[in-house]
Amino acid sequence: MVIFPEPLLAPLRLFVTLLLLNVLFGGSHLCAQTAASGLERIAGGNPENLNLNALSDDPQWLALLHYGKRKQGYRELSYVDDPRFFLSDTGNTDPYSELRATVQQLQSEPDLRCRFPARASWLQAQGLLTPGSESDCPEYQQWRTQINAGSIALVFAASYLNSPSSMYGHTFLRIDPQGYRSESALLSYAINYAAIVPPNDNSLLFAWKGMSGGYQGLFTLQPYVEKLQEYSRLENRDIWEYELDLSGEELDRLMAHVWELQYINIDYYFMDENCSFRLLELLEVARPELNLTSTFGLHAIPVDTVRAVRDVGMVSGVVYRPSRQKELGSLLAELHKDEKSWVLKLAGEPHIAEDDAFIRLDSARQRKMVLAAYRLLRYRHNREARDSEVAAKSFALLQKLSSLPREAGADVNRAEPGPLQPELGHATGQWGLARGEVEEQAYTELDMRLTYHDLLDPLAGYPEAASLNMLHAVLRRVDGAVSKLQALDIVDIHSLATRDHFFRPVSWQVHAGAERQLVSDTGLSSFVQAGAGGSWRTLGASLSLIATARLEYSEVFTDNWQAAPGLAARVAWQLPYFAAALEAEHYRFVNGVDRNLVTLQIQQALSVNQGLRFSWSRQLQDSRSGEEVSLQWRRYF
Repeated sequence: MVIFPEPLLAPLRLFVTLLLLNVLFGGSHLCAQTAASGLERIAGGNPENLNLNALSDDPQWLALLHYGKRKQGYRELSYVDDPRFFLSDTGNTDPYSELRATVQQLQSEPDLRCRFPARASWLQAQGLLTPGSESDCPEYQQWRTQINAGSIALVFAASYLNSPSSMYGHTFLRIDPQGYRSESALLSYAINYAAIVPPNDNSLLFAWKGMSGGYQGLFTLQPYVEKLQEYSRLENRDIWEYELDLSGEELDRLMAHVWELQYINIDYYFMDENCSFRLLELLEVARPELNLTSTFGLHAIPVDTVRAVRDVGMVSGVVYRPSRQKELGSLLAELHKDEKSWVLKLAGEPHIAEDDAFIRLDSARQRKMVLAAYRLLRYRHNREARDSEVAAKSFALLQKLSSLPREAGADVNRAEPGPLQPELGHATGQWGLARGEVEEQAYTELDMRLTYHDLLDPLAGYPEAASLNMLHAVLRRVDGAVSKLQALDIVDIHSLATRDHFFRPVSWQVHAGAERQLVSDTGLSSFVQAGAGGSWRTLGASLSLIATARLEYSEVFTDNWQAAPGLAARVAWQLPYFAAALEAEHYRFVNGVDRNLVTLQIQQALSVNQGLRFSWSRQLQDSRSGEEVSLQWRRYF
C-alpha cells in the first residue's frame, strides 16, 4: 500500500492575515504491445487525421486535468501547476498538447499507465490506447484492494472557532469498504486535502502565506477513525456524514484519479482553492456532467460546498455524529439539579457510588449519573497524556456501570438526536437595506457581508453563541448628501459559549476594521480590538463580561494612534427565529478620552434567508453624545 504523507496541522493564522491586509482573505508493467506512437498506429501513420481537438475539450478529460469549470466553458489554466502531473511541457495551459503527449507516452511507455490509471482507462474507452491488464500494476491493485472502496460519503466537521484554519468548518471524503456497516468506521478511509505547513512557520507567516497562496496542498489518505478522534474527541466538533450516490464506475474513476494525485502539489488558498473546493473537483472527475465548482469563484465556504452537493441530488442519506461535549450535554439535560451534583462527585471520587445514599437511588437514574460522570472525566482529560489516576477512575466508573441493569433499548453509545443539518441554515453571504436616523438626519444604508454568521442571525444550522464575519461593508447616504463608507469590518469574531459546573470555556472576541464614530464626522477610524472573559446562562438569557483592549487611529485624537483598555457587557436572548441583545462598552484611552457605547438590536426572521433587524445605539465621548436608530431588511445569499 502506498502511504500518503499527512500534512502538518495548521497554527492560528486567519485573523493576523486579515489585519495585515489592513483595509480588506509507478508502478510495474502494463502489456507493452508496441513502441510505436498510439496516435500513428490508430491514425494510419498520420496523427493529424485524428480529431483530437474534440476529445481534448471533453468534460472528462478537462476534469482529469483540473481545468476548472466556469459558468460559461472552462478555465484556460489548470488548477494544478506541478510539472509531475503533466506529460507535456504545456499541459497545464493546453489540454490538446497534454492529450497528444499522454497518448504517445502511455502507448510507448506502458509503465506510465500504472501512474495514470484514470487517464489510461478513459483513453482506452476512446480507442486511443490498446487495452492493458490491471494485473500489470500490482502496486496500484494492492492499494485498491486494501481500501476495497464500496461507497463514499462527504464529511463535514462543524466550525471550530478556537482554530482560525477551521473556523468555517472542514470537509473531506470518507471511503467505505464493500459491506460497510454505518455503526463502525474502523475500516473506512478519509481522503483529505490540506496545506503543507513547515513546523517552524509562526502564526503570522502561516496567515499571510495561507491567504496569498504561499503554501502547496496535498491530497492524503488516512484511517477515518483518526479523523473522528481529531475532530469529535480532541476539538469537540460535530460530524455530519453525507452519503453520496456514486455508481461503482464513478467511484472507481475517483479512486483512480486520487492515485494520480499522490505527491502532487496544488496551490492552497484559504478562501477559495481550499479543502472543500478540491473535493468538488474530485466529484466532477467521478461524474463529469456535474457543475459544482463554477459557482465558487470568490470563496468556497465548506458548508456552501455541502449545500451545492445536496442541491444536485447526490446525497442519499445523512448520519450525525455528536462531539463528546454534545453527548455529555445531552445526557446532563436529562438529569435533575441534585443528580448533576452526584455526577460531579462521582467524576472526582468514583468510590462514592458504593455509598448507601447513592445505592438507594433508582438504578436507572444511577446508571445515567455514572455514565455522565464517566463521559465528564473523558471530556475533561481528552487532550492530556494518559494518566494512571484518571485511568483508575474511568475503570471504576465503567465497573459500576456494568453492574447496573440496563433499561430496555438503552445503549451506552446510543445515537444522539441531531440538530438541524448545517447546509439547511441560512446562506453565508448577506446584504441588507436600512432606513434610519442619526441626530435628526435621515439616511439610507446598504450593508453587505461576504461571510458568514453573526450573533443575531437565525441560529438553525450554526453554532450557538458564536459568530464569524469577514469583509463586511456598510455604505450610507444621508439625505441630501453624498454616499460614504460608514464601516468596514475585516474580521469580527465572537465566541461566547456559556460556563457552568461542567463546561468552562473562555469567551473571547476579535474585531478589526474601520468605522465612523457617532460623535464625530472626521472620517473613518481604523482599529483593532480584542478581549477575553466569561459568559453565563441566567434567567433564560446569556450574560457575557469581556475585558477588552483597543488600538485606534483617529483624527479626533491629537496623537492619532491611541490605545485603550475597556470593558464590554452583553445580555442576549436567542431563539430559533428571534434574537435580541443589549450591549454596553466602555473605553478609556491613554490620552484621557472616555468613550461609552450602548446598543440594542432585535432581529425577527421572516424565513430561512430573510429577516428584519431593529438597531438603536447611543454613544458618549467626553462631553459629546450621538444617537441613531434604524430598521433593516436583511437577505442571505
